[in-house]
Amino acid sequence: MAMTLQGMLNVRRTEVLPVSLAMVFFFCVLTALMMLRPAREALGMQGGLDAVRWLFVGTALVTLLVNPIFGMLVSRFRRMVFISITYVFFASSLLVFYLLIALSPEAIGVISGQVFYVWFSVFNLFSSMVFWALMSDRFSLEQSKRFFALIAVGGTLGAIFGPWLASVLAAPLGTPALLLVSSGFLILALCAAATLVHIQPAQTVPNQVGRPGVQSEPGEGVIGDVSENGK
Repeated sequence: MAMTLQGMLNVRRTEVLPVSLAMVFFFCVLTALMMLRPAREALGMQGGLDAVRWLFVGTALVTLLVNPIFGMLVSRFRRMVFISITYVFFASSLLVFYLLIALSPEAIGVISGQVFYVWFSVFNLFSSMVFWALMSDRFSLEQSKRFFALIAVGGTLGAIFGPWLASVLAAPLGTPALLLVSSGFLILALCAAATLVHIQPAQTVPNQVGRPGVQSEPGEGVIGDVSENGK
């Protein structure tokens, strides 16, 4: 049965565990995201539909401001370090939002709702970006052609599971508690990422001018080669 499944999915025996971890990683990330989407809509729309265009503008501006910080982390730290920083930051932010709602509900208003809307939009962008950055580091081009679609299925299942779980837990736990559950899924995603990095070595990138391949780490790999060849 296992051999048949491997043949159908075009995944070799030694690749089963890394691919499974990648799917769990993406599943947890998308579950965390989709659990928060109803809260984002409810809080962000308190200012009415006229405020939506300003929320998009705010999201674009914050993304532009955060991009240099993200680039600095990518260039200075190893992949797992900046991935940990990214997910721990967003998980901690969810804890702060939860404490704000639970301890000071009167502080929740139009402004705080719009802040959460913009925060979620940035979270949505960078959490997915970080995930695929790790995938491109840990799997070769040949491997990506074979099972990146399979890994994406994990994310699709998370996108389905997240809203369902939110609908089940909202009544007994309350809406604020969903932020804690989402934060927990981010921590699970980080654990899956750390295990994947431990068992799956970074892929080497062949150099186009005949030098030995280099590890795909910050400041190296394809970007470093292109900059050198362009001198």
